[in-house]
Amino acid sequence: MNRPMPTHRPATAWGLVLITALSVAGQAHAAASGGSLSLPIDVQRRLGVKSATLTAEKRKAEVDAFAKVLDPGPLVALDSDLRTAIAAAAASRAEAARSKLLHANGGTVSAKDAEAAEAQGRSDATHVAFLRHRVGLEWGPGIARLSDRRRQDLIAALSAGRAALVHVDTPSNQGQDGAKTVRVDVGSGSVPGVVLGPARTSEPRLQSSGLIVEVTGPSAILLSIGLTQSAHIDSGSPQPGVVLPRSALIRYRGSTWAYVRHPAGYERRLVENGAPQEGGLFVASGFSPGEDVVTAGAAGLFAAELSQAPAK
Repeated sequence: MNRPMPTHRPATAWGLVLITALSVAGQAHAAASGGSLSLPIDVQRRLGVKSATLTAEKRKAEVDAFAKVLDPGPLVALDSDLRTAIAAAAASRAEAARSKLLHANGGTVSAKDAEAAEAQGRSDATHVAFLRHRVGLEWGPGIARLSDRRRQDLIAALSAGRAALVHVDTPSNQGQDGAKTVRVDVGSGSVPGVVLGPARTSEPRLQSSGLIVEVTGPSAILLSIGLTQSAHIDSGSPQPGVVLPRSALIRYRGSTWAYVRHPAGYERRLVENGAPQEGGLFVASGFSPGEDVVTAGAAGLFAAELSQAPAK
């Protein structure tokens, strides 16, 4: 026989109800300025809604830039040639000194051979100087100023994937003068880089001379040769704001939102000009220290809000 359908809806089915409501409300409109809603405490518990208090943070103001990962192969080849030339110059210099001493002491070395050894020493020294000039001309004064040991350590890190060299550009060189550090976006976060110096090849479309930046750390391996990423040059001026945890963020109609708890319920706010960093987004406006932002259950709140919105 037919059994009557139960009118009671179990608590565990609440999530399915919200998902269904979200589907039904596919044409419902949430205001562009954000929405708000109030839910009973027991419903909030079922949705697993949790919040965290925002704390004041400071972050240096930044200039947006573009970063292109450079091929270190030419630098490796040039360094190899330079090391070979340095070794040859040291050997010829020692040979010239021996030849000069033997000739002066009436040894078996003639004046002609001593002069030839000295000329070879000068020639090898000139070749070393030429290769050092090439480092500066092709890779900029920053890398040219590195000691031989520091440059070789850099090349070892590049070969092992522990470092990457990037060419950072901004329109009309904005923010490049005196720049010390740069953040390069990688995946959902960013990695810091140290400015080695100005580049010698320009970006004509941006009218930018560019910077050579060394990025180090575990994420450097993700910066493949030729990859172009967004970057941010530190300007040195600290900017106050807060960091929104990544778990608090939801996407809707191409924008990022977060829910803030207030005495009457929850308010959905637009996240504007967020800067990615480890753990979330830094924002300088729209959210304040001391406010409680929803870090768990935001998707459920959003579904409930859409289900309450009037259809259009």
